[in-house]
Amino acid sequence: MVLGLGQGNCHVTGFDRPNIRYTVLEKYRPFDQLLRFLEGRGDQAGIVYALSRKRVDEVAGKLQAQGVRAAPYHAGLPAAHRRQVQEDFLRDELQVVVATVAFGMGIDKPNVRFVVHYDLPRHIEGYYQETGRAGRDGLDSEALLLFGAQDVGMARRLIENNDNPEQKRIEVHKLNAMVGLAESVTCRRRVLLNYFGERLEQDCGNCDVCLNPPEQFDATEDARKALSCVYRVGQRFGIGYVVDVLRGADNERIRSRHHHQLSTYGLGSDRSEQEWTSIIRQLIHHGYLVQDIADYSVLKLTAAARPLLRGEETLALARPRIRAQTKKKRPRAHAAQGPYDELLFDQLRDLRKRLADEQGVPPYIVFGDASLIQMARDKPADEAGLLNITGVGQHKLEKYGSNFLDAIALYSVEAGREQLS
Repeated sequence: MVLGLGQGNCHVTGFDRPNIRYTVLEKYRPFDQLLRFLEGRGDQAGIVYALSRKRVDEVAGKLQAQGVRAAPYHAGLPAAHRRQVQEDFLRDELQVVVATVAFGMGIDKPNVRFVVHYDLPRHIEGYYQETGRAGRDGLDSEALLLFGAQDVGMARRLIENNDNPEQKRIEVHKLNAMVGLAESVTCRRRVLLNYFGERLEQDCGNCDVCLNPPEQFDATEDARKALSCVYRVGQRFGIGYVVDVLRGADNERIRSRHHHQLSTYGLGSDRSEQEWTSIIRQLIHHGYLVQDIADYSVLKLTAAARPLLRGEETLALARPRIRAQTKKKRPRAHAAQGPYDELLFDQLRDLRKRLADEQGVPPYIVFGDASLIQMARDKPADEAGLLNITGVGQHKLEKYGSNFLDAIALYSVEAGREQLS
């Protein structure tokens, strides 16, 4: 407007940063994972991003106690302190800055050798921008993401605080795309670039998936089934619905649209929901499908899908990494407690075991089975609801409350994905 350019040309350069190695690790005792990552990196400079100020202070303090030249950076610190941290980092007097996402804006330090995301970013745009602060000198650098299921629950709770339904829908889409990147069995650079509309014709060879590739299988027929199903439902539905049609789900949503009469209905009943979700995500990552963010994340075919549908090419995909569900003996609920969600109970019990192991105490010290059963029945959504659970007092609420609320919220997100998609 000020320059009066009118119809000026817009030039977009490539998004690829080939010198950055992308790695995702399942989060388990994250501080220990961070320490192992820092081993052997000497005085290399790096940034560790965390979502909350409390987490930033905690991680920075632990690193300092381990002899690492680290400092926290977040908006809750005095401006003079933040300026000093920036100066020290630029002069290589600090090795690691532990920060919220605000750090790095305007910091042009070329020799940042690594960026660690201690928590899951809420969208790929932020992840790309933050990892892009590594390796600006063109030398080899690393981007490590610690991905935990609880992070998704926390991000979802933050999104739910938004009172704007349209903005909330967009943020959910962006979060799902970020989770898709973290859970991908496809070259991570392909997924990242595809999100920005840039197609990589071959795997990058410089990410954890490429360096430790999953087993491949001939997915030509499965891909054609999925693409045909997307076409036959009118390219008007999301992943969850397409998977339901492929697997022959019997529900009112499908019957009311007469999609149980389609030729693709039940065509993929031999595969699980997880397998089809993984296959469709890979088709998105490879550029055969797109999710229309402006239209409730519905799936649409791209031009690249046509040769595959016409039988002119074949396609190999990564075999989905499906975790085996071991059958556990579940406790019998007391009559006064009533029925409960057994799958949620299993997840809460796994969380209890992890917390107990971290503290070196028996699991029942965290919460008893009766408490977990009631949580799996009532699914409390906030601290007040959790305090209504038998065995949850103020002390345990402060110590464990956020962990269990995040886990319950995540479970609810997964259960609600069908409606969102």
